[in-house]
Amino acid sequence: MDRRPHRTARVHESEAKEKPKRRRGWLGVIVATALYAFVSSSLLVFHGPFPALRTYVIDTLDETRHGYLLRPLSLYTLPESVIADHALSGSLVSDTLPISDIVSRDFNNADNSIHLYTYHGSTFTAYILVVDNPKRVRVAVTKYIGERGETVPQLVQDAGAVAGINGGAFADSNQQGTGALPLGITMVDGRVITGADSTAKYPEIGFTSGGQMIAGDYSLADLEKLHVTQALSFGPVLVLNGQPVQVPDQGLNPRTAIGQTADGKVIMVVTDGRGQFGHLGASMADITAIMLQYHAVIAADLDGGSSTTMVYNGRMVNTPVDLTGARSVATAFVVMPN
Repeated sequence: MDRRPHRTARVHESEAKEKPKRRRGWLGVIVATALYAFVSSSLLVFHGPFPALRTYVIDTLDETRHGYLLRPLSLYTLPESVIADHALSGSLVSDTLPISDIVSRDFNNADNSIHLYTYHGSTFTAYILVVDNPKRVRVAVTKYIGERGETVPQLVQDAGAVAGINGGAFADSNQQGTGALPLGITMVDGRVITGADSTAKYPEIGFTSGGQMIAGDYSLADLEKLHVTQALSFGPVLVLNGQPVQVPDQGLNPRTAIGQTADGKVIMVVTDGRGQFGHLGASMADITAIMLQYHAVIAADLDGGSSTTMVYNGRMVNTPVDLTGARSVATAFVVMPN
């Protein structure tokens, strides 16, 4: 009897059994390599000889509301005290002029032009919107306040505006911001939306009835004395009295900011980042430099990261970094029609 077919069958059966073993072996190698790379990278970033790198990673994650990832990414070796030292809440506190030192201005700019410019930095691209008449700028608030936010295109459309950028801080549940509730003091056309019962000072950015931009740590009573009619909460102040303000370095990110020139023009700035188009993003110093280049005498930082959005003439000027597109936010600065 010829047994060769049976022998061949046994050989094939043996090879079939060995293939899954080889696959499992390679899978084990891949998993072990990935684990080694993660552990070694974590130790290098958080405990290596590069303190600037550690600061950059902590500040970037913290500023983009992903600070909760720092402990697991560091293999739970990064102390809570170190993370707390980099917390953003304190970084919004601003250099502030006493209200008695603020000289009130009433801008009656006849020119209603809006100009859009593009600036290319080494790690970012910035879009700058210059609004000649500051009295066209107002605050827009989500119409679903307390429930959810709206995107900047929606806020611009709701207000009947022609342009807008994202605005201030909002309540963030479990690190997943929905833009439901603006934080700090929010004012629209002189009406107090949030912060009406508070006597505390908040980092505020706003405009008076005369179109003058105000930025710094102020209470509601302060804002009312200054005749502020539009306000939201964020910071820090980047330019004051035409001079740059020293602020903590917070890494490179998409950013949004607003400023004003001595003759009343409003400067709105957004930048890209987080690997978008090969760009890491802009630093606070980069935004300050742009504001000074456009002759700002006062400027302040707004909410950035995934929130950063600019709309003009019905289209999105920048490409938001959020995978779902424009993020829902609580407030925006919008530009009304002539």
